[in-house]
Amino acid sequence: MIADDGCTSLRSGPQSAAVLGCLPMVTADIPAVLTLDQRCLGGLWTRSGYERELDSEHSDLLVILKSNSLELLNCRLTQASTQLGAATNSDGDRNPINRNARFTANTQIDSGAPSKPSPIRREQKIELLGVGCLWAILEEAHITTLAIDPSYQGERLGLWLLSHLLQKACDRSLTHATLEVRASNHPALSLYQKFGFEEAGRRKRYYADGEDARILWRSGLQSADCIAQINRHQTQSMRQLKQKQNYRFYPEDLHLIQSLEQKV
Repeated sequence: MIADDGCTSLRSGPQSAAVLGCLPMVTADIPAVLTLDQRCLGGLWTRSGYERELDSEHSDLLVILKSNSLELLNCRLTQASTQLGAATNSDGDRNPINRNARFTANTQIDSGAPSKPSPIRREQKIELLGVGCLWAILEEAHITTLAIDPSYQGERLGLWLLSHLLQKACDRSLTHATLEVRASNHPALSLYQKFGFEEAGRRKRYYADGEDARILWRSGLQSADCIAQINRHQTQSMRQLKQKQNYRFYPEDLHLIQSLEQKV
């Protein structure tokens, strides 16, 4: 069923159930990502840094978005009128989405009707809760960024985001992954250990405050065991998020709703 605005009309259930999506980052996300970067990483990257990563075919950037509308996340992928609330300035002006941004097949939803501009209702909104980035270097996935909004930490969003990043690495046929993490960051260490990362060394005084970095390594990304582990953690994190926070998920719930509508 297609709505007049060219977006899929969704009987999406209770309005109180928020929707989460782990989607490719686009240019319109940069203001919100910079705010999150400052809060979590102390301003690790600049706007130009994120723009370079978006333009690079060797980088994958993912964001976790929360919305009160499945339809809004769906339209965001295809319509320049859909923007992050954080990208709106005080005058209500919005930055355009980069239509050249890369989208993966499992998140690009075809509504079945020609796309045309349509206003998004003011009560609908999108919040950015997390960002992750990896570089593909030869056969290695170098995870450069993984950050979750402090207000949402402890909800298994980091587990969900990391599983998506590692899935991207597998899709690129990369065989191992590496990253640096603060020696004192025990929650992050515990997260990476769940995916089989092991310490391979240290970088002395790696961070600006003089703290060491632990170098973590995970080999065998293409093995059946690793792929099953990634899928298991992704499924478990979604189940826990759904049970504890009553979240729905994009595009999984969208596919379910569309299939039900086709039967009506």
